[in-house]
Amino acid sequence: MSLFNATSNFTRNDAPALRLFRKSESSDDDEKRLKRREKNRVAAQRSRKKQTQRADELHEEYECLEQENSLLRKEVQLLIEEQQCLTDALKAHEPLCPVVNCMTPTTRSTGTVPPEFMSR
Repeated sequence: MSLFNATSNFTRNDAPALRLFRKSESSDDDEKRLKRREKNRVAAQRSRKKQTQRADELHEEYECLEQENSLLRKEVQLLIEEQQCLTDALKAHEPLCPVVNCMTPTTRSTGTVPPEFMSR
């Protein structure tokens, strides 16, 4: 049985035109598919580039934070050393200090200085 039977509006004479129509539909579909694929390829490239840039920015930020962290650790170490020096100096001074030695237990606990040492 033929594709062009009695119920069809097409005749055998229309067959070449129908084939051309189907070919043009097919080539339109191919063209649309190629355009869509190209558009998708460009979008994927943009996405990968953006992702790479973000990774680079994060790496830069990481390096800056590492450097800042290192500087802060050095500063903390210097402050610890300074605190130790001041603590040692205070301990060395305490036995010789007339203010600390003349304080009564009451003035020591309240942290007040006797009036005779206020003028110094």
